Amino acid sequence: MYYALNEGTEEPFFYTKNSVIIEMNNEFINFTGYSRDELIGKSLLKIGYMLRIDSKFSLENIKNGCGFYIFTKEYDERWVSITCKTLEIENEKVYFFKEKTNLRIENKFSIINKLLLDNNVGVAIYNVPNLTLLKANQYYLNLLGKPYNTKETAIGKKASDFIYLWENSEWKEIVTNVINTGQSFLRKEMKEYNQNWKELYIDGNIIPVIEKGKVKYIVLIGEDVTEKVLLRKSSQEQAKIINKQKEKLEIIMENMFDGLFVIDKHYKYTLLNNSAREFMFNFHPLKSVGDSLSYIKYYDSLGNLIPVKELPITKVLKGEKVKEFRITCGMKDEMHNFDISGSPIYDNKGDFDSGIIIVRNVTDKIKAEENRLLKTQLNFFNNMIANLKVGFVRYSYPEYKIIEINNKTYDDLKQINPGVGNVLSIIGKNLFSAFNFTKDEEAEFRKNIQNIVDKKVNSNFNYHKFYLSGEERFLKLIHQPLVGINGKAVEIIDISTDITDEVKAKNEMKKIFQIHEELFANVSHELKTPLNVIFSTNQLMELYLKKGLVEVNKEKVFRDVDIIKQNCYRLTKLINNIVDLSKIESGFFKLNLSNENIVEVTENIVQSVSEYIKRKEINIIFDTNTEEKIIACDPEKIERIILNLISNAIKFSNSGGSIFVNVLDKGGIVEISVEDTGIGIEKKYLDNIFGRFQQVDKSLSRNVEGSGIGLSLVKSIVEMHGGKISVASEVGKGSIFKVELPARIIKSSKAIEKNKQINNKIQMINVEFSDIYSI
Repeated sequence: MYYALNEGTEEPFFYTKNSVIIEMNNEFINFTGYSRDELIGKSLLKIGYMLRIDSKFSLENIKNGCGFYIFTKEYDERWVSITCKTLEIENEKVYFFKEKTNLRIENKFSIINKLLLDNNVGVAIYNVPNLTLLKANQYYLNLLGKPYNTKETAIGKKASDFIYLWENSEWKEIVTNVINTGQSFLRKEMKEYNQNWKELYIDGNIIPVIEKGKVKYIVLIGEDVTEKVLLRKSSQEQAKIINKQKEKLEIIMENMFDGLFVIDKHYKYTLLNNSAREFMFNFHPLKSVGDSLSYIKYYDSLGNLIPVKELPITKVLKGEKVKEFRITCGMKDEMHNFDISGSPIYDNKGDFDSGIIIVRNVTDKIKAEENRLLKTQLNFFNNMIANLKVGFVRYSYPEYKIIEINNKTYDDLKQINPGVGNVLSIIGKNLFSAFNFTKDEEAEFRKNIQNIVDKKVNSNFNYHKFYLSGEERFLKLIHQPLVGINGKAVEIIDISTDITDEVKAKNEMKKIFQIHEELFANVSHELKTPLNVIFSTNQLMELYLKKGLVEVNKEKVFRDVDIIKQNCYRLTKLINNIVDLSKIESGFFKLNLSNENIVEVTENIVQSVSEYIKRKEINIIFDTNTEEKIIACDPEKIERIILNLISNAIKFSNSGGSIFVNVLDKGGIVEISVEDTGIGIEKKYLDNIFGRFQQVDKSLSRNVEGSGIGLSLVKSIVEMHGGKISVASEVGKGSIFKVELPARIIKSSKAIEKNKQINNKIQMINVEFSDIYSI
């Protein structure tokens, strides 16, 4: 019966025994998109779930000719009728699936299908009356929100799954009305909440699709206008705020201390506030510029009458800016002093539109200044110092007692020594104790000052490091001695400027130069060593050829060929690493991601290198807490990472040691660790071990070779996978490197050619291990 059915129909079908699938034809595999391995052994209940069959239908009790929607692995809807036949063999059945191809969405609704593909607005198609989601684009799924923002979680679900309290919702009423009346529904800026309770505003449209007088489908089209609505509301709120601010501004302008004049291009006053009217001594009516000239005289600071063309208001009307132009006004034997500032305003065409004049009455201020003139002159120097933006401190010599300090230095001092008192309490304090100098810093500081005093130079400067609020800062100190009548220094003035950025820039440049020097040194060494070996081996083989000793020394020739090959691998590794680092820097280094069993990938690498490791009499042990963990990764790059870490473990392990490679499934991440029982790494090297050109042992007598590029490259590749790498080590006990990768998968995965992969792996092992063994 099995063979007869298999040969006699082209319809998709599968066999079951005891409600479990035992076989299916190729047509069923092609029809559903699932592989044979994914289908064999699945129960009818599981198959119904995989095909997203409506829960009211059961394959176990299906009626022949029953029709409904199923969904393929790629979430494409298919209308099928299912026929079940019981076979002669006990408990075996065969299920036939017959599709009505003319009911496919892409065939029936080409325009709607284009909207789905364009993804410019949200589009979804539901069937009627079940309201099952048959097809939707990503825009629509994003409107639904998590967890229904993917096809996997949304396709095949009912509309009631997406709407909270569907039975009593407005949406049910709207959809029901569309189905009953056959009329479209359109509403702008509907306020909705998605599954994540995010507030949205949607322009929504529901279109019924009528066939043979009945609504068979409804098409939902939605556009997210949340940003536009919120922007409009924000603009409205801003307008209200601006109006309120305008009202406040008008009140402020009217009552401000300064006089405000606004003059148009026809020289007419368009606005005067209360202070402006007082400035004009309440002269009325004041309409145009010049109306006050017959009543008020304007003088400069020397008492000279100011011509009309030189008045601040005239200059503004000519398009000039005026700032704090001081004038004196006389009227009825009363003199008043004003500072006048003004600016022209231009229209969109660049023509003069109006002028704004601000007048400040400084009469009382000037009188007070005149009364304090002598005192101001006496205190001018001290006030200037107190307000300098640079640091200033004056102290006695040779006692180093503080005499004077400005605000800038006092603010810095409070950060250096939080326990310091007020400014007055600092006067008379020892300079070094106040600024928390160490003994060495004090000795160096005294030495610098002594050099200035002994040489009798005018000034000198040096750099000093302070910690301000825990932050390292560098100050340049300029020392200026003050000499008494006897010609000897009695006081020292220090002026400080912050040069932290300059010092840090120099240090950074120094590091860059150091990296370059290390690069040239490492690359030079790494290039010369294999080249010297190749040259010397080549000379030996040349000697064999000249003397006809090739056959006699056949074994040596093979060994020499291996030596040349190994050193070529070393050069290849160095060049590959440098090129890849350059690609990463420039953004041209790409990952070829595919969904791989990371446990299998790691275990295969360990098995591939086991023979290499045996030569060093080292044990390598692989362990895992799971047999399969599929993640999206570039298997070739992962192999390179693990080979590099194993290579390092071998380099620093002695005979009889062990290397442990573990893969741990931690749910959202996968941890790959490579641990050795080798010599370990000193703690001082751990912070920079992943830096470029960093080597634990930089001595010329190190037992292994390396450019110091490998771990930096490993870190970059791990981070490109979205992961991270860490190291822990103890000298004499060994090291452990841990790589954490995100346990994610991608939708499409490229197949990898196994034969090519094996050849690449052999080549990769030869390259990565090329600097371990000396032949």
